[in-house]
Amino acid sequence: MEKKSLAGLCFLFLVLFVAQEIVVQTEARTCENLADTYRGPCFTTASCDDHCKNKEHLVRGRCRDDFRCWCTRNC
Repeated sequence: MEKKSLAGLCFLFLVLFVAQEIVVQTEARTCENLADTYRGPCFTTASCDDHCKNKEHLVRGRCRDDFRCWCTRNC
């Protein structure tokens, strides 16, 4: 009887452990908007990214083909 209880308890812990590992985190949707306060042409993505993160408190920023800074935020 004791072996069956121990085996059942081990199986229960195994199921609980696997159930926690199955949880998948999803990434939030993002939207991209033209930076509100960035001035001048955007040549380096690093400066645009810094501006979007620190000045506009958004997720990230990047320069696009039109030499303007675009900021990404969670929608």
